[in-house]
Amino acid sequence: MGRGGRGGGRGRGRFRGKNKGRGGGGGGRDTRTESWNDIARKNELFESYYRMGGFLEEAEFEEMWKYLASDLPNSFRFTGTKSDALAVREIFKKRYIPAIKSMDFEGEPVEPPKPVAAFPDELVWDMKTHKKVIRRYAPFAEFQKFLVAETTSGNISRQEVVSMIPPHFLDVKPGMVVLDMCAAPGSKTAQLAEMIHGDEEERVARAARNENPNVDGEGDYSDDGRSTGLLIANDTDYKRAGMLTHQVKRLNFPNLIVTNHDAAIFPSVELPSKQGEKKQYLKYDRILADVPCSGDGTARKNPNVWSKWTPKDGLGLHNLQLRILFRGLQMLKKGGRLVYSTCSMNPVENEAVVAAAIEACGGVSKVQLVDGSNHLPNLKRKPGLNKWKVYDTSAVPGGEKKTAHLFNNWDAFVKAKQKYQNEEPERQFSSKIAPGCFPPIAASEEERIPLERCVRVYPHLQDTGGFFIAILEKLDDIKIAQISASDNTELLRKAMQESENITPAPVAEEPSNQDEKPNGSTSPLKRKLDDSESGEKTEVIKKVKTVEASADRPVNDSNTVPGAEAPTKSSNGAPTKPANDDHPKLKGSTQQSSKEYFEYLPADDPSIAQILDFFGISQRFPRDRFMVKNKEGLLLNKIYYTSELAKTVINQNKNRGLKFIHCGVVMFVSHKIKDAELMKAPWRLQNEGIRILEPWADKRIVKCTNKNTLYKLLIEMFPKLPRDGSHDIGEVGDQLMDMEIGCCFVRIEESEGDDGFPFRMVLPLWRHPGSANLMVDKDDRKAMLLRLFNEKDPQIKNHVAEKAAAAAEQERRENELEAKEAEDEESKDPEEVEAKQAMEVEEEGDTAEGGVLLSETMEVDQD
Repeated sequence: MGRGGRGGGRGRGRFRGKNKGRGGGGGGRDTRTESWNDIARKNELFESYYRMGGFLEEAEFEEMWKYLASDLPNSFRFTGTKSDALAVREIFKKRYIPAIKSMDFEGEPVEPPKPVAAFPDELVWDMKTHKKVIRRYAPFAEFQKFLVAETTSGNISRQEVVSMIPPHFLDVKPGMVVLDMCAAPGSKTAQLAEMIHGDEEERVARAARNENPNVDGEGDYSDDGRSTGLLIANDTDYKRAGMLTHQVKRLNFPNLIVTNHDAAIFPSVELPSKQGEKKQYLKYDRILADVPCSGDGTARKNPNVWSKWTPKDGLGLHNLQLRILFRGLQMLKKGGRLVYSTCSMNPVENEAVVAAAIEACGGVSKVQLVDGSNHLPNLKRKPGLNKWKVYDTSAVPGGEKKTAHLFNNWDAFVKAKQKYQNEEPERQFSSKIAPGCFPPIAASEEERIPLERCVRVYPHLQDTGGFFIAILEKLDDIKIAQISASDNTELLRKAMQESENITPAPVAEEPSNQDEKPNGSTSPLKRKLDDSESGEKTEVIKKVKTVEASADRPVNDSNTVPGAEAPTKSSNGAPTKPANDDHPKLKGSTQQSSKEYFEYLPADDPSIAQILDFFGISQRFPRDRFMVKNKEGLLLNKIYYTSELAKTVINQNKNRGLKFIHCGVVMFVSHKIKDAELMKAPWRLQNEGIRILEPWADKRIVKCTNKNTLYKLLIEMFPKLPRDGSHDIGEVGDQLMDMEIGCCFVRIEESEGDDGFPFRMVLPLWRHPGSANLMVDKDDRKAMLLRLFNEKDPQIKNHVAEKAAAAAEQERRENELEAKEAEDEESKDPEEVEAKQAMEVEEEGDTAEGGVLLSETMEVDQD
């Protein structure tokens, strides 16, 4: 989807613009000073296109436009493993919904958050309550605190409802290899990761008990219950890729790699091959192409749509979207599926891109549109369009008025251009309109592209933003082709030259009473919208996500087999040339500018063996998937764990120039304390990776069965646990008494009742010589205290921090006293100071000779 509400496209090319902000409308930063509520939600060009473009009947259009101009409900999703998500959902439903339901506002009951019917298991909710109510009543404040805490800990994702749709349409199963081409900031990536992960934890538990983890055949868990799948999440902008990494790290997902490449020319990922054999490249079962777009479907939350929308937005992005989609189809497996999505309602960015890509691939015999009605059956939707008009404006340089045009087909555009060239040769039209922007014309019913299988979600259908989704399935290997450049100058010149010998048919132009001002705001046009845009680049509603490739740069097909057919025609109708190389060539240094290194440790590494032996980890747990992030491959601070396929991809491609930003889950962190060398394993288990390792452990396991014990461990850091003496951490302390110093697993099983635990938990705990401490940071502690004990404002005790603070305060006071004494000494009479020093020297001499001072004599007498 385009990024109108979440940062937009991030391209460095033609559409990037000067600003780098999050807003839409030209990708420019939202620099308004007035309130969002004070911004007029009007744009005559915007409204006229969707009113007159044949999208909806007049009555339904009015309803849709009313919703589009209203505020968007707040929405969120329960995340993580399904069992955890359902458990947190139940806490939310039982604790917060009844309190909100009991409230009244201005004599009417307050509407509580409600589950969105389109999604299963009540895991997606939205809330339409007015801000005045939220700010005024305590139940909403408490709910908001819960929402923030669970979002921070990763159990809730704040996400727009329509942006949750594309992953569901991909139908991802555990074991699949998936690519998210334009992934930042990562909310959809998180959904895909959950789908690849599946119910892996339950499967691993079965495998650890020597039970078959694949009893139902739902996905591939052949790696001892672990999902064998892989998710590659990519973004072209390095900073956005960093934000994506921050988002996905909390997933604790070892089957995920983050990369930093232009999606339109995403490089082929090499796989190991035997010497002398043809090189093998990774192909994907599923690909999400959630491309940069004008984002006009985000108008309910994005004020720049209303202030800056022009027809140039969609026209300027069409070619880039096409190249991203085409590249995705090249990398897709035969029989694989790709979901193309945008948060725009403009068919130039949607159906036109899908149709042009299918044509560039060789037609419906190569790529077909899939009927997605069986995905999210409760989602209210409209079919894709088979007919539409292309909207444009033309202008005379220096003039204040622009003329709006609606074109039915490419020929109409050529004729209008030709007509104005004769009458007003200085008038400028868009350089981005191409044949591929218009509805395709099939030679027969068998060749027709069934665009009605695409999905359109309009704001009024279920009170959301606008969205577009298309599911494409690859039936056969596609042709190697090059998508033509986005500029139509040469193609238009040839088309006009070919028509010189044909008398052009008159182009009917109906009078209009509106003109467009040069800055994009509207005034009465010269002519009514008929059947033309300035060639100059304007700001688009969202920053472009990927770099615009040059016109002569080939797009390569990593999936083309020997004997591929001859080159096809591009979306512009011009012949395209086959790429000379089968795969994109990667240049540059072996590591990217971030200086990230990914070095795997050998399976027989003695330090890894020592750590795993300390925790009693089964020999079935793989020893060869541990990684460090330094060039030398040394165990310095952190040890990461990845899946087998992630390791294969990293090792095979790290010297080919692929820009890997993130991979791996932190499993161990070095415990740097005095005398650490005397410990058997001076490494701490980490919350991120502990659940991966715990099923295979038979040492260092502590069971927590009492809620009060867990509360004590959460509310107090470093509770005392002397070797000889009493403690107040219950059954956990009893078990720790006989354990040597080091880390251990705290295992908490799900149990029923008020004193039970809503879901299974495994937490790391460090046994110190005189204390114990859960290795859980303060934010997660507070989230757990709120979730499990409804502790709203917990004051977490930290004995170590308090002791250090007291020592620091004592040192500060002593320093102040010394400074004051020094200041007093400086202010004294020099002769008086000299006399005092002489007396002190005399007293010291007496003491040195064996004399006894008066004060000492008095003390002896008193004793």
